[in-house]
Amino acid sequence: MLPNIRSHKEYIDFVKQNLNDDIIPKAHEDVFDKLKLLDLTPIRLLALHIYSSRNGRPAFAPEDMMRTYIAMALCGITSPTKWVNKYLKDKSGFYAIISGFMPDDIPSVGCMYEFTNRLLDIPKYLKEDHIQHKRKRLTKTQKNS
Repeated sequence: MLPNIRSHKEYIDFVKQNLNDDIIPKAHEDVFDKLKLLDLTPIRLLALHIYSSRNGRPAFAPEDMMRTYIAMALCGITSPTKWVNKYLKDKSGFYAIISGFMPDDIPSVGCMYEFTNRLLDIPKYLKEDHIQHKRKRLTKTQKNS
């Protein structure tokens, strides 16, 4: 189940409201400026097929999950496990806030890997619904019988 959609402007307002200037690490102070330029709301359209509309608890928004992966890459981190345990759980809350999460409500390591699996399944879901397979040509013997 997906939560209500949040526009890119609402994301920027959320970060500005919750982010204190004194908690921004010097090494990653430009990460939020780069994330501000990237509107990820269209990802919701791709994710509609891979989330249940009725069952389960509301999931983390796919645009926030993608944003946390991009923030992870911009910070030079390659392991989702390290990103969650060391950075998202940081007591300053900087990395959680720029990813679009409240510091007390962040995705788990398993949630990060599950999102990766869902992203890899997107082509499968799109192909099943929209691609028509070519029909196999019959040989002369098959045509005559």
